[in-house]
Amino acid sequence: MSSKLEHHKQGEDMANKDKIIDKIEKKIDSIEKLHDKESMMCEEVKDLLADLRDQEEDEKWEDDSEEDFDEDNDDEDIDEEEEN
Repeated sequence: MSSKLEHHKQGEDMANKDKIIDKIEKKIDSIEKLHDKESMMCEEVKDLLADLRDQEEDEKWEDDSEEDFDEDNDDEDIDEEEEN
């Protein structure tokens, strides 16, 4: 009778271990999903930063173009003054 009891107890132990293993696997899956979400969020932030940099470069280019245009106009003003 003790062998039946031991066999039954071993079966319960195995069932408990299987339950624990299942819980661990579920936790691992949850962690992987969180990691994927974090990775996606990092990529989104990187994209936003790249957009800001592009806008900054565009604005700088526009500012430089306006300065060049203003310098050209200044040269024309000088030419007009010299003519008068």
